[in-house]
Amino acid sequence: MTKTKTIIVRITPEQEQILQARARASGFLRKSDYISFSLFMSLSLEDKISQIHAKVVNHE
Repeated sequence: MTKTKTIIVRITPEQEQILQARARASGFLRKSDYISFSLFMSLSLEDKISQIHAKVVNHE
């Protein structure tokens, strides 16, 4: 079994509504799934940008 970590985030009722709306609009049933997707999607984009940057810098 894989160990996981739990992150607790306090949000306002307004933020709760925004998260629910964005999660539903993106096709997610749970806020936690939407948050995980958003977090790791941005991390993978940052990694790709860093890789491209490293290639460009090394070719100069």
